[in-house]
Amino acid sequence: MSPPARRRRIDAPTRKKLAVFLGHFGRTGSVAFAAEQAGLSRNTLYRRRRSDPDFARGWEDAIQRAVDGLHDEALKRAFHGPGRPIVRRSRRPRRIRGFDDGLLMKLLRLYYPQTYGRASLPD
Repeated sequence: MSPPARRRRIDAPTRKKLAVFLGHFGRTGSVAFAAEQAGLSRNTLYRRRRSDPDFARGWEDAIQRAVDGLHDEALKRAFHGPGRPIVRRSRRPRRIRGFDDGLLMKLLRLYYPQTYGRASLPD
């Protein structure tokens, strides 16, 4: 007698759905949003990550892509500053640039800790 055929779970994610999840996750860094876009539950995805090493590697790659995107956005904001709308006397609104000096200092501390790191107090 042959062994019984393994039945696929009804909620088992397809490779296509997993790829959709990883794509959205890499762009947004949000498991909840990416799971919703892929039509999968977060619990299913977390279980899959624990049981499937390939999917776990894809998950880590997606996190790295999301972090790289945040880094790029931080650099853009530090160099160019976000624009703020200014309206005067019911004219057409224009935008002025405002820089985030705190963000700039954090980036300098990250890349040049010897120069811009917090000075340690003498003993």
